[in-house]
Amino acid sequence: MIKAYSKFLDKLETLEKYFLGITVAIMVIVMTYQVILRYCFSAANSWSEELARYLFIYDVMIAAAIATRRNSHLQVDFLINLLKPKVKYIFTIVATIAGIVFLGFLFNYSLTLCQTAANNISAGLKISMSIPYACMPIGAVLMILTSLEVIFHNIFQIRGLDEKEVRGK
Repeated sequence: MIKAYSKFLDKLETLEKYFLGITVAIMVIVMTYQVILRYCFSAANSWSEELARYLFIYDVMIAAAIATRRNSHLQVDFLINLLKPKVKYIFTIVATIAGIVFLGFLFNYSLTLCQTAANNISAGLKISMSIPYACMPIGAVLMILTSLEVIFHNIFQIRGLDEKEVRGK
């Protein structure tokens, strides 16, 4: 079961990476265009900065899910590294569950925010503000999915199972 779940997350992560690559390229092109317009032609447009901002926010939320899966978030692990391995795994499980609870609240409140903002239109792109705000529930769901794998991985580590056995790699 966990092998199939990990393979699903592997495919999802591949899609996330493609999305990140495309959106970063779009941001670079759009911001270069904006800079050339502003400094060479003394003109500006409102949509380019807004598009880059919204793409950046989506990138942050999606990259946070990848970082959760890889345990790459910024953390002070000095004290955690002093713990015995089994205690460290238990501590990681508890911290990840606390993170899932927070993400559940974030998901719930961000859905309400998306519904509230649905009638608001952005100034530059002329799109519903629920589209930029949708990055929060999307990111929360992705982080919850990867957090579950982190919990399963740590449970298997406590039980002494090999990660390659669990992930099917």
